[in-house]
Amino acid sequence: MTSIDPTDETVTPPVDHDPFVIHDDGEVVYANDRCLTLLRSSSPDEVIEKPILAFVQESYHDALADQFDQLADGDADALGLAIELDPLHGAAREIVVVTSPIEWNGTRKLQSTFLDVSEQLAAEPLIERAMNAAPVGITIADAQSEDEPLLYVSDEFVEMTGYSREAALGQNCRFLQGEGTREEPVAKMRAAIDAAEPVTVVLRNYRADGSMFWNRVTIRPITGKAGEVTHFLGYQEDVSEMKLYKHEKSIFEKHAEAAPHAMFITDRDGIIEYVNPAFERMTGYTAEEAIGNTPRLIKSQQQDAAFYEDLWSTITAGEVWEEELTNQTKAGEFYRVKQTIVPIENQYGEITHFTAIEHDISETEFTEQVLDVINRILRHNLRTSINVIDGYAEILEENLDEPVELAAAEAISERADALERLSEKTSYIRDLFENREEHQVVNLDAITRYINDCHHKYPAASIDLAVAVDETVEIKNGVLLQVAIEEAIENAVVHNDAAEPVVEIVIRQPDDSAELCIEIADDGPGIPKAEWDVITASQETPLRHASGLGLWLIYWGVTALGGTVELTQNDQQGSTLIFRVPIVRERVVGDGDTE
Repeated sequence: MTSIDPTDETVTPPVDHDPFVIHDDGEVVYANDRCLTLLRSSSPDEVIEKPILAFVQESYHDALADQFDQLADGDADALGLAIELDPLHGAAREIVVVTSPIEWNGTRKLQSTFLDVSEQLAAEPLIERAMNAAPVGITIADAQSEDEPLLYVSDEFVEMTGYSREAALGQNCRFLQGEGTREEPVAKMRAAIDAAEPVTVVLRNYRADGSMFWNRVTIRPITGKAGEVTHFLGYQEDVSEMKLYKHEKSIFEKHAEAAPHAMFITDRDGIIEYVNPAFERMTGYTAEEAIGNTPRLIKSQQQDAAFYEDLWSTITAGEVWEEELTNQTKAGEFYRVKQTIVPIENQYGEITHFTAIEHDISETEFTEQVLDVINRILRHNLRTSINVIDGYAEILEENLDEPVELAAAEAISERADALERLSEKTSYIRDLFENREEHQVVNLDAITRYINDCHHKYPAASIDLAVAVDETVEIKNGVLLQVAIEEAIENAVVHNDAAEPVVEIVIRQPDDSAELCIEIADDGPGIPKAEWDVITASQETPLRHASGLGLWLIYWGVTALGGTVELTQNDQQGSTLIFRVPIVRERVVGDGDTE
């Protein structure tokens, strides 16, 4: 929308060379000198504060008033109409009036520019700069000459297409078409022209330098006194950015439709314009129910007014908002989300929309609560019971003489020790959940340290380590790998009846690949295939299940690292676990640099 400050005396707008008036609610608030001349007025006082329709033949009043209403309502960028102008003195004269919105002294008004389309059109002085300040390219074609040649093109048309006025005049407007122009909009435009009907199409056109742009073309017939079509008035607008926006919006919506997280878009005032299917599933509101509402639809009253004031002040300042909060579904159920709101700006830096992404963390919090309870019960309550059982078993061993009774007491003590070890593994389960998203990078030294710690934990075992990789090799989550390595070594030692269990560990990088291979072999009885099948099937049943948590911890730890676990049986006895985990290829350091 064009902006003019009538109080600024230092600048004379180029539009002042054209006959035009500025009007508000149909009343003239400004008329330039050329317009005063066209209206045969000797003083601005004869025009200012007068109805613009006072200078138009009465038979055109309704049509012109309707044109003004459409523009005031924002239904069009510019409209034109063939009318008869009724000057203060002299005979009426046929003209085309082109009207468009304009910002005048800080408020929205309408500007009407007048163009003579009489038989002397090409020679009229008015044609030189008429309508050059309109916000769209304007053309006038001669409908009564063969091939409808252009009689007039505005400065905006010249700037938009790159063609000089001399190169464009006398041609049919099809010279803007090219290889990528589709036939369908061209045929639609041709049919409307033949039928003397208005038409609007969007098609690929080409500038003088060969570059393509999307042109929204509107053509309206202009009729003479006898009702015959004398000219075609054309509005041409470069809508390439709009087409790009629609393309990008389409791509965004395709991704949003498949996204697992709830997403919604609001306008600048917070009115919802789009929600994805995940939003519908999470909230219980359909898209039809949500669009047109505000996010207050899912407000839970669990956050105070200051919370939302801070949110709104943050995003309207152009900053990203990220916080956890409680929302409420259509059914009244509360749920926790981690919400991120991103302001969207146009090319002028103005905020036009807000995009919100919500990650449901209700399940995460529930899982953490369950883990807390399991951890407390198994590590504290169960351990207390185990201590009592173990204490009574020792008393029995000290006071019994019969071999069968002593064996029973020893069995009780052994099972108590096994239960205590099981209770300790609950802390590893918690480590798995808490460190899944951990990205702390550890190097080869840390990995070998995990193994060396097991030397001290199992002094009776022979644990041999061979390293065949570069010392700079790193992985991104040491805690998870530590759990998997320690469990694998424990499995190899504890379930081995030999006086000196042997564990052989090889760390290598196959063929300079992007993974680290850790092989842990033992000489014990080996891991039963039936138990490993349960692990690889990722499901236990009453009839098929693992004997403990150890193998699950190995599998979960390596899988959470993005790796794989394989089991092979050794030639003579024992088995080998093979971990394959991704290594860090590129690390981010400093201010976003990499090494």
